[in-house]
Amino acid sequence: MSYAVLPAVLLGALIAGAGERTCSTAYVDFAQRVSDRADRLPAERLAALHRGGLRIFDACDSGHLQNPED
Repeated sequence: MSYAVLPAVLLGALIAGAGERTCSTAYVDFAQRVSDRADRLPAERLAALHRGGLRIFDACDSGHLQNPED
């Protein structure tokens, strides 16, 4: 899976399965999962995951994320 797709899939799954969960809560959960594995990830991948996660969060927060599962 590419670095750009992984944050979208992880954060989208968190938002989709959340019911009443907000974008910010889903992003915090995503960031926590990434930080739990930070010691095993190369710096480039860690940075790519955080950048991708922030992009998805921004899209969700602004209402541009129509279907988080896509």
